[in-house]
Amino acid sequence: MNVYQDTTESEERINELIQDVEEKYFIGRSKELTFFQEYIREDNPGQKIIHFYGEGGIGKTFLLHEFARVAKQKQIPFFLLDSQDFVQNVQGFIDHLYQTLACHQNEPLNYSPQISLQDCLSLIDRFQCRVIITIDTFEQMELERWFRNTFIRFLHPSVTIILAGRKPLIGEWLESPAWRKITRQIKLEPFTVEETSNLLELNGFNNNQEIRKIWEFTKGNPLLLTLATIINLSEEEHNRSFNNNIDILTTLTKRWLREVTNEGLTRMVEAAAMFHQFDQHCLSEVLNREIPNQEFYQLTSLSFVKRSRRGWSIHDLVRDAIRIELQQRNPNQYERINKKIIDFYYHRIAKRPTEEDIASFFYHLGDDVIQSVFFHDATFDNAMYLEPIGDHNFHAVEDFFAYLKNNPTMTKTHYFNRTTNHSFQFHSPLVHKQHEQELVGPEYIKKIGYNGSSLLKNIHDEVIGISIIVPVNEQTLPFLATQPVSSAYFGNLTKEEIDFYNVPVEKTAGYYIRYQEYKDPTNNSARSFLLYSLLPLIFSGGKISTSTPLRFYQDLLYKFGFQTVPGAEHRDFETDVPTPTFLLDLSGPKLLPYLKQFLHDITQQQKLDILAEKFSLTEREQDITKLILENKTIAEIASELFIAQITVKKSLSRIYHKANVRNRSHFLKKMMDIL
Repeated sequence: MNVYQDTTESEERINELIQDVEEKYFIGRSKELTFFQEYIREDNPGQKIIHFYGEGGIGKTFLLHEFARVAKQKQIPFFLLDSQDFVQNVQGFIDHLYQTLACHQNEPLNYSPQISLQDCLSLIDRFQCRVIITIDTFEQMELERWFRNTFIRFLHPSVTIILAGRKPLIGEWLESPAWRKITRQIKLEPFTVEETSNLLELNGFNNNQEIRKIWEFTKGNPLLLTLATIINLSEEEHNRSFNNNIDILTTLTKRWLREVTNEGLTRMVEAAAMFHQFDQHCLSEVLNREIPNQEFYQLTSLSFVKRSRRGWSIHDLVRDAIRIELQQRNPNQYERINKKIIDFYYHRIAKRPTEEDIASFFYHLGDDVIQSVFFHDATFDNAMYLEPIGDHNFHAVEDFFAYLKNNPTMTKTHYFNRTTNHSFQFHSPLVHKQHEQELVGPEYIKKIGYNGSSLLKNIHDEVIGISIIVPVNEQTLPFLATQPVSSAYFGNLTKEEIDFYNVPVEKTAGYYIRYQEYKDPTNNSARSFLLYSLLPLIFSGGKISTSTPLRFYQDLLYKFGFQTVPGAEHRDFETDVPTPTFLLDLSGPKLLPYLKQFLHDITQQQKLDILAEKFSLTEREQDITKLILENKTIAEIASELFIAQITVKKSLSRIYHKANVRNRSHFLKKMMDIL
């Protein structure tokens, strides 16, 4: 029974045992708990409806049970209801509420079908004190309109309604000034690293590296954390650990996917999960049909679909679980969809390159290091921003470097890829960081003229990092040619190379990535944000260069196609091994050939599969298309397929019509554009 009531002695002991354990394992939610404690101390609070919302597994039910324990200590009647526990009609709700109230007051149950709303209200009024009624899983409440406009309106002002669901309240809850005034919505966020650590330590996890790995895997989702304490994520046996991780993700995803109620929506969710970010046009291209606005709204209304940097994205935990399941169930389908997505972004970049499309292209290439490091946090664009450095904020630059000097620390952190179950370690020794601070500081930024230097700030306007990307032109070229690290390359340029870089200040011939650093060396989100901010350099039309002794960054540079410059090694970092200079030449019309080298070769059959799906080709039309791609004549096609030439011509007419072209040459050109 979801209510505190008089029980037998044995029941009380069991109940107290359960409560003691739940109270012991209640971690985090200090803000929400403080809010509730202060709220019930108010004699007549103005807000009568409190709504807690958040993603599946975020701990809404657990929080309500903690509220119930607090209310019991204050002797406040507290009733826990769940929309899944009664028939979704008015009488079903009334009957369930009446039985709950009657049991609390030791009233004989009335099983008459004539129980009315007034009967429930009379039982509530008998308390003659504050009463709290909660409804969990409110997103499944089909009686929302009646509940708001009939039930709540008739309640005594001393009654508080607490709701818990996955989505924020919308419609009249927000549109009506009256409802908006008496309603408060509170979003439940995932656990922080500290809260995660506290929970895991209660469950016997004491290794900081292990705790960090679990937090990276779960993103602080309380349900996943609980499952992780049951299935040890740190097992050394890779296959067993990987299977366990899939089990954990699947358990959570099944709960979230209860919202997906039909086959068409399921297919859209699967396709959307393959994208890092998606919009209506992207999905239409991949699914080969125009998605109506209403269907797309259905998709974006799901609680695990959120606004992102550009369009929408599936919550990364759900996204990863769907991908893993699809890859295991139908690997050919998985590869086909991913290939279509890569081609989609490649052709869109060919028309007009953007930062988001460049990022999506590299994300979908499938390199797990790039995915983990550059796309560590899907929400960092809302939590951080770059502020150009100038005279007005130069004091913040000086404060930042002073902080680094006064708080020396090495960097040793991990990135984790849930899809592949691979972990990557980034290590920057203390001696390297201290040496960099001798080479780069406020004076360095002043000498290059501020351009390209930015402070990384969080939503509280606090400086958490810095980025120094030097634009190469006639003003900065002499400086780069004489400074440690950069002089190894720019101090030894040929005359032709000097002419290339020696452009007016208002132009830029390239960029030198000199320095990126953070106050908190374990802040992977900040590091990912600054690395992500480098992606627009790819379509800048110049030469990108840098130098680093750190193997982690060197491997990343190689993955993006950087090459070492012969003769540009140096020992300015005072390492045992000379540090190379890396260069990526994207000057002139080199962007598309550069991107094309990353495209996977596809077989003739894969090409046919793509064309067949895009143009809805029949089996016969696919056979003819295959021979067209082999440059066969109509006579040769007819001979190989044992059909008349007139049949081939008729089939070709239908193929050209489907592809919206006039003849074979136009058809082949369109095929080249698609493939």
